[in-house]
Amino acid sequence: MNARGGALSLALNLVGAVLVAWWLFGIARDDLAGWAATVAGIAVLAWGARAVCAFAGAPRTAVVLTALAVAAGALAAAPTEGTSVIPAAVCLLALVGDERCSPLAAVGATVAAIGVAAVGVVLAPVELPVVLTIFGVLVICCLGGLGRRQAQVAATQARLLHEQEVAAREESGRIAIARDLHDVLAHSLGGLVIQLDAVDALLEAGDAAAARSRVVSARDLAAAGLDEARRAVGALREPRTPSEAPVPPERLAAALAELMRTHVSLGGQASWQEAGRGATVSTATAAALTHALQEALSNARRHAPGTPVDAQLRWNDGQVRLTVRNPLVAGTVAGAGYGIVGMRERFAGLPAPGGVDAGAHDGMFTVTAYAEVPPASEGTRGEHEDG
Repeated sequence: MNARGGALSLALNLVGAVLVAWWLFGIARDDLAGWAATVAGIAVLAWGARAVCAFAGAPRTAVVLTALAVAAGALAAAPTEGTSVIPAAVCLLALVGDERCSPLAAVGATVAAIGVAAVGVVLAPVELPVVLTIFGVLVICCLGGLGRRQAQVAATQARLLHEQEVAAREESGRIAIARDLHDVLAHSLGGLVIQLDAVDALLEAGDAAAARSRVVSARDLAAAGLDEARRAVGALREPRTPSEAPVPPERLAAALAELMRTHVSLGGQASWQEAGRGATVSTATAAALTHALQEALSNARRHAPGTPVDAQLRWNDGQVRLTVRNPLVAGTVAGAGYGIVGMRERFAGLPAPGGVDAGAHDGMFTVTAYAEVPPASEGTRGEHEDG
């Protein structure tokens, strides 16, 4: 409860205690027996003191005063024609509604309050409607406290769920940033290392013209990597909108083929093949396929430099499948790092989830990424190779 709500609750309880005291000891004092007035006064004082302790942050003292107000108010309820049931009812409602009080203890407190009230009826008999009113008020306050408790539990669960959702979104955003940074750095910086190694070898061999060509290629690769990093940062800063235009198969194939040409320009050997009837895919699916090929080529350059890479994009009804294969090189650990993990996360997060299979078999390391797409109504079938 916030400070404003706590102060309001304190004020209402104190005003209620003053009004009940004024009624008991101002208006109806001549009708009260001595012991009844004393017990009723204890109930009213305990009620007010309990409100002060609850506001001041003394929960244990507040619980003791609550129990005292319930017992004294219930005992004096009949002798005061039901007036003293007010502090008992208010404090019983607070006791039952407190999450720290178990439901069994709450029900037990209500039964005990009714029993004490029955003792008061025996000591000072009153008419049946008054008796039923006293008992009914105590039962209603118990039910109200249980409802209040349930509302508090629901609010607590809702708050915890909200905190978990916020934490999950933050974790998802952190993973997305790490995945995008990995893709950009592995592709651009990895390619730069290869180019600079080639420049060093060419300079040692005295081939300045070829070395200069490699430097120009390295510069172009660095510029492309910088542009890609800017796009990644922009995508992370801007909220994602579901209205992004879908990607036609020709544009997707062109982007993948460009990655293959970049791999060849970095000194790799590659063959590229597209088969089947293409279909328009979502932006997320196109990005996942592009990053998958980019990462597979980066892995091939890092773990199996100089070996041929065979890549194929195959369209089937309702599915697109990208397969990249390259020979294993002794002494390397295929599939190590975060690249494959990032691929799987991208495809698992697609609107129509796909998947990634990666592993070594018969001396080859194969990466297969697939995603569900709408069945193609028209398209082209084509095959070509770069090497």
